[in-house]
Amino acid sequence: MTAHFASITLRPFTLEDISAFTAAVNKSLDTLLPWMVWAHENYEEKEAASWINFTHLQRATGEAHEFAIVDEQDRLLGGAGIRFSRFQGDFSALGYWVRSDVQGKGIASQAVNQLLKFGFERPAIKTIEILAAEANTASRRVAEKCGGRFVDYRYGLIILDSGPVNTAIYHFHRPQK
Repeated sequence: MTAHFASITLRPFTLEDISAFTAAVNKSLDTLLPWMVWAHENYEEKEAASWINFTHLQRATGEAHEFAIVDEQDRLLGGAGIRFSRFQGDFSALGYWVRSDVQGKGIASQAVNQLLKFGFERPAIKTIEILAAEANTASRRVAEKCGGRFVDYRYGLIILDSGPVNTAIYHFHRPQK
């Protein structure tokens, strides 16, 4: 039987999330290492604390909003965020990751849909994009499931530990009223 998460919540990270975040990263290296350059063996609590503090700075400056993805019991399931465009012609972008032990249960899709709604609350945002390594089929499926329109591949927009890779670009346009 596969559990489905009926409801997830996005909330700002707090310093109380440090231990759970560290554990989630270390237990999810099988799916994080290929795609997330910040993930590594023996990820430490001081790194999680630094990230969480940085998310607070980004929120304060209006550059980005990073969120903990939590379930009904406030258990950390992963992270998701939106970075706002800083220059005319750039797009705001979404990113997400989900703990290995709860992947495939609709969590990332729920988080993306909530972030899209949140992002489009800003009148200036007309397009939001998701970038995923061409070979990252799980992330690409989330973008497609949430209605992202595949735009193109571009080489080098994502640089992994192995070097630059082809990047799949997905766009989401502001819903028409």
